[in-house]
Amino acid sequence: MPLQLLFTSARQGLVPGRSGFCTVARHRAMPERLAQLLEGLGTPHGSATGATFTFRLLEAGGQRWYVLSRFVARGLDYTQRDNRLAHHLAFSQEEAAVLPPPAALAYRWDQWKDEWSGEPTWLEGEAKPLVLKPGPALTPAATWRQVAGTGAKAAWLVDTTGPAEVTLLNCGDQDTALRLLAESAALLGKSGWAATFTTDVGVSGAEGFRWCVGQVAGRTEIDLALAADQPAPTGDLARAAAMGLTATAPAAATNHARKPKPAKSDGGSGPSAGLIVLVLAVVALASFLGWKVLQTPPPPPPPVVTAPPPPVDTAKADEIMKANLALKDIDSLIDREEFIDAAKLWFETSALSPEFAAKHRSRVVPRLTARFAEVGAARFATRLDALPPAGDGKDAAALAAEMQEALRVGTRLEVPVDAAWKQLQEIADRAALLASLDVRPTLLVAGVWETGDNGPAGPSQARFTLPVEAGQKLAKFLELAGVGANNSVAVQLRLLPLARLHTREAKAKPMMGEVRRGGQGLWVEARAEAGQLNRPIVLGVGPRGNALELSFRDGEARSYPETNRQLEITLPNGDRLSLGLLAKPSLLQPLELGLGGLRKDPDTGVVRAAAWAEPAVYAVSWAGGNTGLFPAGHEFPDRDLPSLRATRSLLETDLIRLEGRTGPGTPPSALLAERRRLFNEGEFIRAGAPWRLVIVGPRGEELSGPVEFR
Repeated sequence: MPLQLLFTSARQGLVPGRSGFCTVARHRAMPERLAQLLEGLGTPHGSATGATFTFRLLEAGGQRWYVLSRFVARGLDYTQRDNRLAHHLAFSQEEAAVLPPPAALAYRWDQWKDEWSGEPTWLEGEAKPLVLKPGPALTPAATWRQVAGTGAKAAWLVDTTGPAEVTLLNCGDQDTALRLLAESAALLGKSGWAATFTTDVGVSGAEGFRWCVGQVAGRTEIDLALAADQPAPTGDLARAAAMGLTATAPAAATNHARKPKPAKSDGGSGPSAGLIVLVLAVVALASFLGWKVLQTPPPPPPPVVTAPPPPVDTAKADEIMKANLALKDIDSLIDREEFIDAAKLWFETSALSPEFAAKHRSRVVPRLTARFAEVGAARFATRLDALPPAGDGKDAAALAAEMQEALRVGTRLEVPVDAAWKQLQEIADRAALLASLDVRPTLLVAGVWETGDNGPAGPSQARFTLPVEAGQKLAKFLELAGVGANNSVAVQLRLLPLARLHTREAKAKPMMGEVRRGGQGLWVEARAEAGQLNRPIVLGVGPRGNALELSFRDGEARSYPETNRQLEITLPNGDRLSLGLLAKPSLLQPLELGLGGLRKDPDTGVVRAAAWAEPAVYAVSWAGGNTGLFPAGHEFPDRDLPSLRATRSLLETDLIRLEGRTGPGTPPSALLAERRRLFNEGEFIRAGAPWRLVIVGPRGEELSGPVEFR
């Protein structure tokens, strides 16, 4: 039986004084270091449906552990917020040697927990065997045969050295994905336990996994939606996957015992009577057969067989019939303005009957191309605006992939490159941008890093003092964790670089920490690693002071005075806040959202962020400052209260001021004339371009411009 650990949000953890996200059950025999590593994996699965399975190798307690994990998000925790749970099985090398591949265990073991409602407990019975449901044989690879046309394609995931580093796309449901992975791992025998995997790379990230379900840049992709049309691999592993591993039966034993020789006759050397009788019998038989042949009539002539007519005409008629049916479907799709699906069916029909397609091309293709870009841009823009404001980026990535497919189809159709087509391309770029962002509330703070170290090779420390306004906002956020006077609450922490807002840092793993009350303030502390004396992250906020202190094993702190950093804090309910620490505000690169990130109110002329860009804009705040949207050339200091809704009068006032300016820094007259023309025509967004989101200080001064619209 493997060692188990369950990690979820609970009022009381297994360790006294722990609450929030913490361990609620585990085996006593589990090494403490292994438990810390498993807790550090957190609960990354955020969807209320489905689950994410991972299999990884960890080193702890002087040995290697083979860890199969299942992450879910089910039910409510003790604060009545959505809860998450991680269930880990840790196998020793001896246990792995006698078990099926880990992917098979994932779907054959039915004791996975979705929720934990009991008291914290130490698990017993680690010596009991792992009870598995019956499962089909893994070779031949039946699931691969069903999905890809032949079981031989299970060998795509392996090579002669072991598991290959690949990513699988369009696997279908999770059970199918696990069966595919299990059948491929079975080809490696016991080495299949080296095939680390994740069933959702968007949840777990790709680092440390040989096999990933989901898109990973730079990896070999196996798209199972296209797998049936791809050639199968060859070699021993492919044959084993297709036909199964069967032992060759040994050859049947042959009896080599000698027969006894007949005894010699005591007679002389002359012919015996028996020999004479035998010769006479042979002569008589030959005479009879010769007479029989002479009496047999000659065979009849062979019948004349008329070959059936070639099936060319029948096949041609069948081809035309199918093309006619497809053409009706194409017309129906065009009538419903489903141009992408109609175009795909047209391509298939053309391949089926090129002659028939050529006959109808002049009628069908113009209908396809006339409004392909216009309708596609409108529909995709609506879907882009409806994307959720935060999350793992999967929805945006799926939309971006769908739009790229639409562009490929349109290019193949030779859709005119007009304004609608360019708009479709711009919307595709926006979807790709959103997929790359990790939008989270960000509190920006300007300050100075104070550092100290104990020599070039010694540990170092960094301290960033926070203003009172930042401490108050942080305290308000941390209170949401529900920390009391006598309990702490587990949180997840990530210390990240800050070159641009909302950058997705998928490879940065969270550290486990806790929020507690101490004195009159709140403290956020990361757990110290093995052999580390000081906690790596300590954040204190309260009336006695507000500061972040970092401790490093090496001299890393020496580089901090010249860098911008951010501390991401994730509460048990999933709420996040990123504390942006700007030691060099000028190094913060603006997030470019493009002019498509703005909208003009048709009634009032107010320019504001578009629906898809609003989350990225409204997530930014500054301790002691306000954010506003301003056109190009706006002058600071500006004593007016900044607003994220730029009025028509603001833009016109700026234009009048710029038109009356002389001397250095004055924009070219041609540029101002063009801006005036656009303004008079009601093109306010283009007239004010490039726009900027500006942080304005208490005296109206410009502090930073973290977002731009060009």
